[in-house]
Amino acid sequence: MWIVLKLVLALAAAVVLYLGAAKLIRAFTVEPPPEPDPDDLRPVDYRYRCAVCGAEVTMTAAPGDEPPDPPRHCREEMVLVGGVGDP
Repeated sequence: MWIVLKLVLALAAAVVLYLGAAKLIRAFTVEPPPEPDPDDLRPVDYRYRCAVCGAEVTMTAAPGDEPPDPPRHCREEMVLVGGVGDP
């Protein structure tokens, strides 16, 4: 009788742990933002450099009329090093 009770409790604990882990893993899945409409993009000329590792990025198109936010690299915002915005 005790063995059956222990097995049932162990099975219940395993199911609870599995469901909790599955929910936790599901919380990490984030859908990427939707692609911008090509008609809303305007040509720009911005050059950014990562202050941590020195990687460089050239931005040639941006949505909207306001200056875009700088990209992030090495968990830091990149520094604007060149470009004039609209070509």
